[in-house]
Amino acid sequence: MEAEKGTQNARIFAYSPGRYPILVVELAPGDLRTLYYETGYDPERSKPVTEEWMRENAVGRHSFVEVSPPHEVPAPALRDYVREELLEDL
Repeated sequence: MEAEKGTQNARIFAYSPGRYPILVVELAPGDLRTLYYETGYDPERSKPVTEEWMRENAVGRHSFVEVSPPHEVPAPALRDYVREELLEDL
């Protein structure tokens, strides 16, 4: 089971801009979650959300940037993705 986690892919649907981005990712079909800088983007420490929440609250109210089409990266590489793709201008 641990080996499966290491190769799990995450689809990034949205992120919050800024120094400590929050990601909205899909870890499995229909399993949207928020992952946080403070937890090192650890899927085990994520919070489940709905697509409706992402559209109305995150993107609609809190200026998250929607990623369309979603970027797919290995789950263990989420921290690297944030550092290389989202924080390069800071």
